[in-house]
Amino acid sequence: MAKLPALEGVCWDDLRYLEAFARLKSAALAGRELGVATSTVYRRISALEQALGTGRLRRGEGLTEVAQTLSELARRTASELVAIGRTALDQQQQVRGAVTVNTVDGFVPLLSGAMTTLASAFPRLRVNMHIANQGLSLRKRQADVVLCIADKPGPHLIGRRLFPVEFGVYGTPELAAQPEGARWVTMGWPLQTTREARWERARISPDAVAVATPSRRAALDLVAAGMGLGLLPRRLAATEPQLVEVPELDDDVASLTRPAWLLTHPELAGQPRINAVMQTFADHLR
Repeated sequence: MAKLPALEGVCWDDLRYLEAFARLKSAALAGRELGVATSTVYRRISALEQALGTGRLRRGEGLTEVAQTLSELARRTASELVAIGRTALDQQQQVRGAVTVNTVDGFVPLLSGAMTTLASAFPRLRVNMHIANQGLSLRKRQADVVLCIADKPGPHLIGRRLFPVEFGVYGTPELAAQPEGARWVTMGWPLQTTREARWERARISPDAVAVATPSRRAALDLVAAGMGLGLLPRRLAATEPQLVEVPELDDDVASLTRPAWLLTHPELAGQPRINAVMQTFADHLR
């Protein structure tokens, strides 16, 4: 077998034309198979030859040993790509059925890209998304996947740690410029015992509370509308570009940071539908 020349600058698509020409022994037949004119086959082979050096591919009406070797490389590459495509299709077809995901509404704005990718890549997959602060249980097998915030997940769950959920105080530019005396959007029932709620009670007078809600998404919308200042996860606040962080009010806010976890039950790990959801969520949330 001839030694291959350096392939820098080679357009790999041109190798398809060389491979068809070498296999069919005819530019006309190669063009017919590829759906192009005969002149296009010659032109693409000439472009490949110029990239490799004049006289490296054709000699008279035939092909050189180097050209034959390159055509074999192109044939093997095409075969491997077909095999990869078949494997991907097989995996896609295996991803079917329903996956129940439990999370809190503060994650929902961060999941739109992941959900779009899942719908496009796996047409036989359905995601049932349950939104609740006290939601479905993995241990009781009510949920298949959970996206949550916790210092440490339960000992009988498996998954991955995604990113630290950091908090900050945010408001519209007008309120952020004069935070003294501003009203607040705070945590409401049933989340009065959370770290965030305790942080708020230690710093905010009850008379300064304009709205109390357990919904992070509702709090985000109300703060963005100018209802008041709010303690929000930074990644969630970043979805509203007009919001401004008020760092002078971030007293001890670092103590609220906890990791986000993507978890499943050990008995579900390895199932194609579970892997597809968890990998897609992880890719987008990272």
